[in-house]
Amino acid sequence: MKNKNILISLVVFLALISCVNVKDNNNLTKARTTPEVTVTVTKQEPVMVYYEGELLNIFFHPLVAKPEIAFKGSRRDHFLEWFVTADEYKKVLYEMYIADYVLVDINELYNVNYLDGRKTVTYSKPLIPEGKKPMVLSIDDLSYYEHVRENGFVHKLVLDEKGNIAAWTNNNSGEELSYDLDVVTYLEEFIKKYPDFSVRGARGIIALTGYEGVLGYQTQKLNDPEYQSEKENAIIIVNKLKELGWRFASHSWGHPNLPEISIQWFMNDTNRWDREVRPIIGDTDLYIYPFGAGVEHLEEKHKILRDRNFNVFFGVGSGRGYRERQGYIYMDRRNIDGFYFRVFKNRTDRLFDIENVIDAEARR
Repeated sequence: MKNKNILISLVVFLALISCVNVKDNNNLTKARTTPEVTVTVTKQEPVMVYYEGELLNIFFHPLVAKPEIAFKGSRRDHFLEWFVTADEYKKVLYEMYIADYVLVDINELYNVNYLDGRKTVTYSKPLIPEGKKPMVLSIDDLSYYEHVRENGFVHKLVLDEKGNIAAWTNNNSGEELSYDLDVVTYLEEFIKKYPDFSVRGARGIIALTGYEGVLGYQTQKLNDPEYQSEKENAIIIVNKLKELGWRFASHSWGHPNLPEISIQWFMNDTNRWDREVRPIIGDTDLYIYPFGAGVEHLEEKHKILRDRNFNVFFGVGSGRGYRERQGYIYMDRRNIDGFYFRVFKNRTDRLFDIENVIDAEARR
């Protein structure tokens, strides 16, 4: 009887242990199947400050898309000196980006006021992320002149089937769209990859002449049967660029050396730009001097421009800072081209390491 009681007790004990194990296993299973907690990290907005240092202003000409053509033709020296290749441009943008430069909108950098009939134009400090440095970028002669179209450059800006800006080229092998061979289109691609390079959607300034049309469209042929179509297509591109944040400037109509021409020639050039280019790009108060040759010291000529409501004038020089004058602002720009690569290659005040940028093989 005693042994029977012991046996019953043993069976009960084993049953209790089994229940405990089942409970523990259930808890273990439940623990393993509990989903992980997802932690959402909110991106901290940068601290914005008014920049107290000097503004940097740089500019390019249209890009050499095919250096094997441009650097081996009859205008080789011209293209080597005053242009950069598409690959060099890409590297320059990245060098500026890693050096903490950011694009700012020229329209945010000055204020125009009138008091008792007197106009004042004053500089406005850029509001940018703390630790960054402001930069204005501009492009001269983005009209895709015949001599560049024939020497390895893209031919004009168009909209692709998705409504995006693209560069169009009519090659021997047929028509081609590209997005990395033009100053405008590649900057758009760069900002998609590095959106913090652009402050509040800033882009650059496009400086246009008119003697061979604008943006690749033959708007100078006023009596041509295709004129109205060319003008309308150019306006479509201009409106898209404005929507993206691009600004426009006058670069004169015929690209003369303004200080050296007669007042009659000067007036004619200004009138033709107003008549042929302004209706396409709309009003602008930005004037970029051809060759960087300003006319501030020639009051009769400069007053003509001021009377056309130009308020900000750009030359070529150090690319740093600004000068406020009575009724206007003047800014220097620094040319980035083969000349800059050559002259600044070994200087300590260069903007970037030129060895990291220059396409030595293409320029050989």
